[in-house]
Amino acid sequence: MNGVHVTVSDLTRTFESVHGQQPVHALGPVSFDINPGEFLSVVGPSGCGKSTLMECIAGLTTPTSGSIVVGDVTVSGEVPAGVGVVFQENAAFPWLTVNENISFGLKHSNVSLPANEIRTRVDEAIELIGLQAFKSHYPSQLSGGMRQRVAIARTLVTKPDFILMDEPFGALDPQTRLLMGDELLKIWRASGATVFLITHSLEEAVLLSDRVLAMTARPGKIKTEIKTPWSKDRTSDISSSPQFGQLVSELWGVMREESKIAMAQSERIA
Repeated sequence: MNGVHVTVSDLTRTFESVHGQQPVHALGPVSFDINPGEFLSVVGPSGCGKSTLMECIAGLTTPTSGSIVVGDVTVSGEVPAGVGVVFQENAAFPWLTVNENISFGLKHSNVSLPANEIRTRVDEAIELIGLQAFKSHYPSQLSGGMRQRVAIARTLVTKPDFILMDEPFGALDPQTRLLMGDELLKIWRASGATVFLITHSLEEAVLLSDRVLAMTARPGKIKTEIKTPWSKDRTSDISSSPQFGQLVSELWGVMREESKIAMAQSERIA
């Protein structure tokens, strides 16, 4: 894989009125770039439009205005070629093994691949996520972290240039999240893909990212950008450094007021 450049320009999303309610201006305008091979995270208070932003970039939702360009392709109402998406929900088919789950998308895609190419891609993905000993196991026989690795591998086998992830570790305990962060960094380095991560965890964002974008309360806009100083071969060991704590504290200082605003917004709706 090779990472691609991504440009988001003046993106907005407004949801139309339902049952006489007022339209909801959920997002934007938002503008930013993601450099080829960069790991970029977005944080923000609940309801600020983070997931809406990701869905627009992925082509799963049509923005109200603005544009998204991935590589040399303008995103328009469908997931572009070379883009892979990983969600928080465990979407593994319970009746299929790890091997079968990972190969499912390749076998049922519009691009016909030879059986030996599918086997090679699946074997490479399983090795990369460290589940060689579990390739014949079913999802019910795996831990939550293992099942999420399967979801990531199912995306990797398509060899995307751009990987979007929406809270992929949100259901995991803090210790497992740290370990999964190390796994994700290893996958990112090996793949060379550009990665866009949505997360509620400030610690996760600071640990994993080259840059972190912090969003305002609804309508979500980019409030600030924080660049991290970590090398590409970083691991969760940096979480014990004073600089890590300082960056998390700086990010929380930015987000504290926005979180209060978001809480007040939700109380008015309730």
